[in-house]
Amino acid sequence: MAYINEEEILKIRQEADIVDIISAYLPLQQKGRNYVALCPFHDDHSPSMVVSKERQIFNCFTCRTGGNVFSFIMKFKNVGFLEAVEMVAQKIGYNLKVEHKTENPVLQKEYLMYDLATKFYQNNLNTAAGSEAKKYLHNRGITDDIIKEFKIGLALKDKDKLSKLLMQKKYSLEEIEKLGLVNKSGIDITDTFANRIMIPITNFNGQVVAFTGRIYNEENTAKYINSRETSIFKKSHILFNYHNAKKMIREANEVIVVEGNMDAIMLSSKGLKNVVALMGVALSNEQINELKKMRVPVVLMLDNDNAGLEATKELGQKLIDAQIPTKVVRLTGAKDPDEYIRAFGMEALKENIAQASSYIDFKLNYLQENKNLQTIPDVVKYVKEVLASIGNVDDLTKDMVISNLSTKYNLDKELLKANLKNAGSEPVSHQPVRDKKISKSKYERATDYILYAMMLDSKYIRIYKERLGYLKNKIERIIFSQIVYYNNSYNDINIADFTSFIQDNEEINAKVMDIIAENQVNEVNMTEFNKCIDVIHAELKKEEIKKLKTMLQNELDVNKKVEILAKIAEMKKEVEK
Repeated sequence: MAYINEEEILKIRQEADIVDIISAYLPLQQKGRNYVALCPFHDDHSPSMVVSKERQIFNCFTCRTGGNVFSFIMKFKNVGFLEAVEMVAQKIGYNLKVEHKTENPVLQKEYLMYDLATKFYQNNLNTAAGSEAKKYLHNRGITDDIIKEFKIGLALKDKDKLSKLLMQKKYSLEEIEKLGLVNKSGIDITDTFANRIMIPITNFNGQVVAFTGRIYNEENTAKYINSRETSIFKKSHILFNYHNAKKMIREANEVIVVEGNMDAIMLSSKGLKNVVALMGVALSNEQINELKKMRVPVVLMLDNDNAGLEATKELGQKLIDAQIPTKVVRLTGAKDPDEYIRAFGMEALKENIAQASSYIDFKLNYLQENKNLQTIPDVVKYVKEVLASIGNVDDLTKDMVISNLSTKYNLDKELLKANLKNAGSEPVSHQPVRDKKISKSKYERATDYILYAMMLDSKYIRIYKERLGYLKNKIERIIFSQIVYYNNSYNDINIADFTSFIQDNEEINAKVMDIIAENQVNEVNMTEFNKCIDVIHAELKKEEIKKLKTMLQNELDVNKKVEILAKIAEMKKEVEK
């Protein structure tokens, strides 16, 4: 796992001028102390992205996208944080040292065991004993380059050789068995995958965590054996070939999702490198989040059977719900992409991908199956199912679907829109509200200003602690604690570096970007800061008065009622000052 120490990240950020970096991708126009540009992250017609040379941050007033130089590269180039750091370092000529660490140091032994097993299997394939297996792979169109790329190997018939190798390396039999590499029955120890071609499965960081074993010279046994889940292997956290495919996915601006590992390998061997495979026929939240980070459309090309059809419907809906553009390819004449390529050739498969239908078109066709749309009951059922299916599509698509239903079945559009709402599908606009200040209360604007000021200068942290020390909303308190922690760790605060510090927490990062968007063009000064603290004090006093009034209603003791009334009167005076 690649790792860059925090000191180097800070140095790179401080040496890189955000204006220079962004201007290499977008034309910037100076406007006073800042620069403006058309925002590349939404359909912008009037420059709404502001770049601050002084503060080394950017922010869009419309879509609320912002951050420092790394944030811009991450979003503009569809890369992860470490890749963005490397790209910025390269642009400024910084000699970056990238270290490699195990994903989880506690599990280092487990990763090393799988690494040894992978190398052992690779070596087996390149021996005389592996010649038959290699011939089988070559006959399938899998070249030596692809074998090397996917680290394909061979588990030999000698059933205990892997366990002997690992025990020679001081791993216990219990540890080896726990990772699912061997099976133990009495005194008999066998390689779990004996006499199978071995396909390593890597995690998102490229570490081997499991295997798929495929038969190649037997018939009366399961075609595939997969590793069971272990301390380092959770199927829901893996997409096969994701680590290899990341770069090509970004270049192709599309990710093809297939069912089987062999499908992914075959597509890759034919030059289609932007492909990943599912670990079954499900997509977990972790897998969807990883796909969402790529910010590219997904093409679902699952097996041509009923299970593949149902999975396409379910997974496509999940992707659409996650706001990921999704297309569908349903191959005919073969069970899966691997068989399709061998039957019809790669060009035919590419043509299918080029003509992939949108998920909504696929879903509308799917919903027509097993219905007689010449009968009123089936038409009513179909229309209701369609309306219930379009809740998370954009407003334009909703309108087109409703118009088509209205025309085709002679139905009133307004009636369909009313039923759309009743189906729990309120129209959702994905165009951000331009001026969020209008909808914010005086208290919210004051807290935003205070947090923004503390991100800019540590003197405001000290004043905040002396005069206030409390904010009523949880996320505000979390951001404050992060500001204090950063300031204590580095003996200073810098808003551009702070945005890197919190970039892994999506909720906090989104709130910080919103705060920056609200205040980026404002000058921060002590007078305004203190006024904002007064606003918050007044708000907190009002809430305390409400609590006292509730106590007053429930209090039976006359003397205590008098005390509460006096306290309320005193607090009202403070609020009115």
